[in-house]
Amino acid sequence: MKNIFSPDSFLMRALTLFYDIMCLNALFLVCSIPIFTAGASATALYSLIFKRIRGEEFKIGKTFFAEFKANFKQATLFWVPYILIIAFLIADVYISHNFLEKPFSYLQYPASIMIFVIVFTTVLVFPQMALFKSKTKQIIKNSILLSIVNFPIVFMVLALHFLIFLIADLSAKCTVVVGSLLVFFGFAGLAYFFSLFYRKIFLKALGDKAENEDEEPVI
Repeated sequence: MKNIFSPDSFLMRALTLFYDIMCLNALFLVCSIPIFTAGASATALYSLIFKRIRGEEFKIGKTFFAEFKANFKQATLFWVPYILIIAFLIADVYISHNFLEKPFSYLQYPASIMIFVIVFTTVLVFPQMALFKSKTKQIIKNSILLSIVNFPIVFMVLALHFLIFLIADLSAKCTVVVGSLLVFFGFAGLAYFFSLFYRKIFLKALGDKAENEDEEPVI
């Protein structure tokens, strides 16, 4: 029994991870409330998750706000136009589907395809901002290339998000349950799960440089 409650036991490490994820989830939600700050909040979230995966020790609150501040300008300048474009396309799909008659209702399909393409090719933007100090243009370019090369992983990420949306849409009870889980730990939990795959993508992209160095690149 003593081994179960030792700091290095699987149970204690799992509970510590769960606690960290809950704290990160709360910080992410609070810092995303103005909406336009959600990009910087997501970048800070991924930054701390990658630190956690590498086994680094840090103070969650202090480090989160430090990363939030450090990446605020770059993340926000990408996020605001990005979310405005997505919102415009979603509105186009909604109006075309609900208010237009054929043949104009078919306008929803090009907009839907554009939403998928844009989201698919930018999935890796914020994880990259959390790890690499590169220009936004280069980060977007890398995200497009890495998303195409790693199609199964990125598709899995989007499919899981879509599945969660479908489950939440089944009934009012499902909406409450899914919403509660997301508010409690879901956003950070999903980010942690996806980051395990993102890290492999980035290490693979670094190739021989990552494999031949005495120390693993800090990702």
